[in-house]
Amino acid sequence: MDSIAPYQVVARNIDPQADNRIHDDDVAQRFGFAGALVPGVELFAYVSSPLVAAWGADWLSSGRLALRFRRPVYDGERVTVRVEPGEDGAYAVSLVGPDGTVRSTGSASLGASGWIDLSRYVEAPLPQVLRAPEPAAIPDGPWGTVTEPGSREALDAYCEAVAEPLALYRDGVGHPGLLLRLVNRALMRNVALGPWVHTASSCRWLDVTRLPAEMSVRSTVTGRFRRNGHEYVQYDALVLADGRPVVEVAHEAIYSLAG
Repeated sequence: MDSIAPYQVVARNIDPQADNRIHDDDVAQRFGFAGALVPGVELFAYVSSPLVAAWGADWLSSGRLALRFRRPVYDGERVTVRVEPGEDGAYAVSLVGPDGTVRSTGSASLGASGWIDLSRYVEAPLPQVLRAPEPAAIPDGPWGTVTEPGSREALDAYCEAVAEPLALYRDGVGHPGLLLRLVNRALMRNVALGPWVHTASSCRWLDVTRLPAEMSVRSTVTGRFRRNGHEYVQYDALVLADGRPVVEVAHEAIYSLAG
């Protein structure tokens, strides 16, 4: 297996005025964090950069990346993405903070696309009124479909915000972090939320996204559980560009924080 060079970047909380107030210093500190959390989607974006540098657009049509966000990353921290040969043709991935602590772990591989069960992903209307985030109130699915335009301008702005160095995205290829933001919105548009935390994503790329395109997300709940007083939800999502499936995601989040 070929080695993949480490990648360093200064992590940024690129949208401090986001609806999710866990990205606000005062709110995050009330829940025991040192400050506002850098969103998991941006950590995912950072980790994707050396993979795309090594494997190119092929990875964005037939690759996988599973990542769990184990410890917070804060604005201004210089983080390092390390990719090392693992087992069964996969690579072990880690995101390491400036103090040497591992903040995120996961695995990545190339050439892992395949059949997808489209019957699991049904179009449905968004709710007229968001359901409160109690476990019994979260619908199993299908959740309401989120649809919005995907523009080159939004792509360029996102790549600048995450300091993405790869020229591939300047040709209109959709960025992994930008697509994963859509999967977050499936939760945000179907459930009434307070501060919440994205904890893990496992993505299977099906095709390269070309922007501009109409983007949509279909999703359904796969599990709920409680841990350390936090309420978690797991859901699967399918992202489509102009009706064409481009990425399937198993997503996990704490939708109700303890305390």
